[in-house]
Amino acid sequence: GINAEYGATGTVEAMFTQLLTTAAALLLLGGHVHADTITSAYLVDGNTSGVSWGTVMVGVKTHNSSVFGMVCDDYMNVTTADFLCKAAGFEYGLYEWSNNRISQHNISKEAWNELGGRFALDNLKCPPGVKTLEDCLYVTPGTHNCRYDEGVVLKCMGVKLLKRDGVPGSRGTVLFHGLINGSRSSGLVGAGGVDNKTAEALCNMAGYKYQVGYDFTKNIYRDYKLNCDTIQEENISVVAEDLNCFSNSTVSRNCSASAASEDSDIDNALWLSCSNDGDQFWELTNITLARNTPGNHEEEDLMTGSRWGTVLVTMRNTYTGKERRGLTRYINSPYTPSSICDMNGYTKKNPIYRIAGQISDYSNAKMSCGFIIKNEMKFVLSYLDCPGYYQKLSGCSFTVADEGYSPGNDNALWIGCY
Repeated sequence: GINAEYGATGTVEAMFTQLLTTAAALLLLGGHVHADTITSAYLVDGNTSGVSWGTVMVGVKTHNSSVFGMVCDDYMNVTTADFLCKAAGFEYGLYEWSNNRISQHNISKEAWNELGGRFALDNLKCPPGVKTLEDCLYVTPGTHNCRYDEGVVLKCMGVKLLKRDGVPGSRGTVLFHGLINGSRSSGLVGAGGVDNKTAEALCNMAGYKYQVGYDFTKNIYRDYKLNCDTIQEENISVVAEDLNCFSNSTVSRNCSASAASEDSDIDNALWLSCSNDGDQFWELTNITLARNTPGNHEEEDLMTGSRWGTVLVTMRNTYTGKERRGLTRYINSPYTPSSICDMNGYTKKNPIYRIAGQISDYSNAKMSCGFIIKNEMKFVLSYLDCPGYYQKLSGCSFTVADEGYSPGNDNALWIGCY
């Protein structure tokens, strides 16, 4: 309609002036007049495309051309990154974003160059809830002032884990979004037939590295699963059965499923527990006392199972199969040394325990500095506690040391079982 504030004679002129002003403002802000569209979007990690965590690559069609490339991180924010995740097919949007400079999940420079080595969008800024590119601000597609390091890296979600009242978390009832018999559907998944690799893939799609466990929802305590009231209010139903995902799948298109039958039971929906903390999968496999004669630094020179020596820990990751061997930090408690002596066949209630630096460098009573350096012995535990005399290995608690953790080799735990 006509805005009365312009008056009868100035209406057309004022409206025309306002139109020009709006167009100019859009251009100054990096906006656009023509309806540009995103024709393709996917994530690349290293040289692998179609993942849920990687550098986002987009194709943009303008009124007279097309361009394909990365998105620059200038002006990037959470709502814009969420829009890009959804453009790439991840219905549940963004988990987190970063850039090629700091992320380990970036596209390789070789792969980027093979894809043209270009940026498609720069200064992209989208408001919350935006559905299309034309509702965002950005400079002319293909123009930019960015380097490789500024490419946007996204971690997106195709799966949500919902607890009571629909609260998202690392464990909960699985809400799946994907293609089922050619149709895109969102809802619960039947737990029947789901195997370990499928559960792992779903954790990846939910933004987590590791699968901890999966079960039927009916077997889970009420606070850790989607409750009945929320299911009713949100009209959520079981949409898929017999879900099967390829190993290392990170997107739902790598999964197959059957449409749920009419009698599918919500109580039999899939529940999943995931984590980004790999430490929970480490287990202690051996703790011994080790020493060598200074100047003799080969592996065969190491004497283990001795009555005295530097504590040497071996552990295994039950998830990856990886093994680590190294030192643990001194702990001021008689229980842990007593238990370690007992594990090595020396029953001693009150053994001697010291920091390794208190033991002579000229003796063969500990792991020598030369041996530690040559064999790159690191601290694998920052904490070890066996809470009682003569504890078994399984009874000890521990904290896995971060990569690079080093309180100093002199602070390693040394024990004498005498």
